[in-house]
Amino acid sequence: MTAYVFDGKKFAKDKEKLLSNKVRQLKSSGITPTVAAILVGNDTSSKIYIGLKKKAAERVGVELHLIKFTRTTQGKLVHLIKELNQDRQIHGMMVQLPLPGQLNNRATREKILNTIASEKDVDGLRSKASFLPATVKAILYSIKEAQKVKSLPKDMGGVAACVVGASGMVGKPLAGGLRKMGVEVVKTDVKTKNLKEETLKADLLISATGVPNLIESDVVRSGAVVIDVGAPKGDVDFPEVSKVASFITPVPGGIGPVTVISLMENVIEAAEKFDT
Repeated sequence: MTAYVFDGKKFAKDKEKLLSNKVRQLKSSGITPTVAAILVGNDTSSKIYIGLKKKAAERVGVELHLIKFTRTTQGKLVHLIKELNQDRQIHGMMVQLPLPGQLNNRATREKILNTIASEKDVDGLRSKASFLPATVKAILYSIKEAQKVKSLPKDMGGVAACVVGASGMVGKPLAGGLRKMGVEVVKTDVKTKNLKEETLKADLLISATGVPNLIESDVVRSGAVVIDVGAPKGDVDFPEVSKVASFITPVPGGIGPVTVISLMENVIEAAEKFDT
């Protein structure tokens, strides 16, 4: 068996064309979709991700205002976010994660993210979010592609899914989205004792741990759909797993590009809902 390889770059490029048209329509009515991106510290990966988002924004016509801090405090970030909540020229807001040092402990991070107004939380990371996180949207788009090529059925009722790394901020909304489709979801992580037993049951295997080569061919059910959300190098042993799976997403070039364009889609949706 040779797996169908999901081309996230092509998917994102096609989506960009549709979003560019929406942006032109909004601009013709006097609204320029605008997102504020807050970057704290000097994390190399964060700088790369922000750069990718800025380039995608430029391609579709979204304005991205980058606000950078070498270092700052929780109080200053909360104050800034409250100001941006009141700024009618800003339709969306995102805080690039991970935050550095003490800002990244769970309570502080949640306080900062939950300060973002629900209607501007285009990353979908508030406790009660209006938008699906861009990564979750990207995963769901890849699942639709798997349905198109008949690696998954149109009716997802009864499909068994295993989400590895389900404890993160993406895991909960992803599991919720899958369950709405009728999928039976098992949530696991790298410490799950019977991990192989659970992954081998899965028709749909999604891994988001950041542990390279965690998912090898011997833990994948023959014909399964495998979605790799691991960053930056991927969780899946791509050459070997692609011989077992029916559908697979590569790293790079899979979920990553679709995540970035899904964020732009959320920004545009926020602008469309904006009450002038």
